[in-house]
Amino acid sequence: MTAQPEWRADCRTAARTRAEAEVRARLQLAADAVIPFNYRWEHVQRVVQMALWLADTTGADPDTVEAAAWLHDICKREPNHGKAGAAAAQEILRKTDFPPDKIAAVADAIARHVGLTRKPGAAPMAPLEAAVLWDADKLTKLGVSALAYNLSLRQFDGMTLAERCAELAHFTRTVLVKTVASMNTAPARALAEARYQAMVAFLEQWEREDRL
Repeated sequence: MTAQPEWRADCRTAARTRAEAEVRARLQLAADAVIPFNYRWEHVQRVVQMALWLADTTGADPDTVEAAAWLHDICKREPNHGKAGAAAAQEILRKTDFPPDKIAAVADAIARHVGLTRKPGAAPMAPLEAAVLWDADKLTKLGVSALAYNLSLRQFDGMTLAERCAELAHFTRTVLVKTVASMNTAPARALAEARYQAMVAFLEQWEREDRL
């Protein structure tokens, strides 16, 4: 059985530690309090899953995209978290057995992953590893599971169910449709479109129920 590289465990641990610190600070939880739900950790794990799938599908370097996926939100609580995360990732990776010649590519991908959309008609990001991280991150914002998470956000406090539906429908049809169009790689674009259509179908069913 092939031994797993130490950097993978180190990146996973760093990502989970930062994710737990983020949610404890946001909810003002004591160090020994149970975390009710850790979205950041759920998100990071899904981005890793998506990034590795895209790397396998597109031929991107798997080490680079995996390390970038684990560490992409390492500084989420800081201003300009992409740039801050790139610097933090370099510091973390230099202390591990991660290939030194790939660290710059990891940092570049993290620095550029921010944002839900890209300019209409823009060419795919390069190098491929940066494109894969961007796509993997955005794929987690699409789909029925993304709607389920969005409904838990504090911004919906005080809203009726009809108002929540209208708000989600507006965001999906005006912003996330542009996210789908912004995908860099063909497999990500296909999956994004399928997830977007699932969201629209869910919202349309919700709207029909409200009209009865």
